[in-house]
Amino acid sequence: MNNENLWTKNFISITFLSFSIFFAFYILLAILPLYMLGSLNASTDKVDLMVTLFLGAAILIRPFAGQWVGRWSQKKILMYSTIAFFASTLLYPFATNIKALLILRGFHGLAFGVITTVKGTICAEIIPPSRRGEGLSYFSLAMCLAMVLGPYIGLTLANSNSYNIAFAICMGISAANIGLVIITRIPQEAKEQKEMLRESKFSWNDLFDKNAAPFACAIFILACAYSGISAFLALYAKEIGLVKVASYFFLVYAAFMMVSRPFTGRWCDRLGSKVIIYPCLALFAVGMLLLSLAHSSVLILLAGAIIGIGYGSVTPVFQTQIINSVERHRVGIANSLFFNSMDAGMAIGAYVLGIIAGSFGYGGIYMTGFILIVAATLQYFVLTSRVKSEPFLKEEEFAE
Repeated sequence: MNNENLWTKNFISITFLSFSIFFAFYILLAILPLYMLGSLNASTDKVDLMVTLFLGAAILIRPFAGQWVGRWSQKKILMYSTIAFFASTLLYPFATNIKALLILRGFHGLAFGVITTVKGTICAEIIPPSRRGEGLSYFSLAMCLAMVLGPYIGLTLANSNSYNIAFAICMGISAANIGLVIITRIPQEAKEQKEMLRESKFSWNDLFDKNAAPFACAIFILACAYSGISAFLALYAKEIGLVKVASYFFLVYAAFMMVSRPFTGRWCDRLGSKVIIYPCLALFAVGMLLLSLAHSSVLILLAGAIIGIGYGSVTPVFQTQIINSVERHRVGIANSLFFNSMDAGMAIGAYVLGIIAGSFGYGGIYMTGFILIVAATLQYFVLTSRVKSEPFLKEEEFAE
């Protein structure tokens, strides 16, 4: 049995930092569309543009952020991006017109893209290599908890037009994040290697790693499949006359995901990633198939439980694999590729599946999702047979 300590002060602080970042993100994601429509009299297309600008900025900056964390001080990048995130939250009450808010969202997206890349890289280095699957499962649970609590608090405040209180909460937790960065000790970085990387000329290979590509491709396809749930489940439930059960789907999904992740992460470390990935993909496919055939509340909730275990557990395992597939100084690149594959899959998937819904109805979305999951499984099997992933970090040295 492995006795390496996972729950260190550094792991706890970087996990709390991750929760706080996503908590603020989901509060703003929930309230800003209502704020724009109600207080700024914005049109629907401006709301769509606001979401696109934020995610687009994050996606564009992440490959460069992944390169930066391999070349420069991770502590400084984390601190600067945390301060930029805090500064962004400070400006929301002053963005009193649509143009100013759109510019602010673009800037905030850049800060979000950098901080999500660097905190994930630091966390991967803090976790003992032999417990990386378990550690990343717990680390990702912080984001999942924020995904549940953030929209709830945001929408509760928006319903009473308490937008300034919501902005103040985001400011407060973003300010606290600076303190978390200060007390977090970062694993000792190889200074000679960083100096060599800084002196090397820029290459597009610095923004991408071919060893991580098979995992990133699978993540992208799976995110495309899941986007049909996040974007269209409410409309599908309305189409089949089960509107009330739609909200309970996500509660069941979150509950089963949060219960299963620690176990699947631990089993990943002990038994290997593939032992966990294939059953989780099978569960995800079964859950999606159930959704496509749903005609009762029981089937929808059962699908939520199965997908919560399947898709909910497989994403941190893929993150573990994508990190283990690269050299230590390229972990930032791997993390940026992981998050960008998720975000791009969610965005592109929602767009394409929306077109499919127009031709085949919302049930067709989930049958298409089932096909995508099967395709991702086959792609993963074929491509990963050539890739061997090993933990990159063996030492336990830390820098102040």
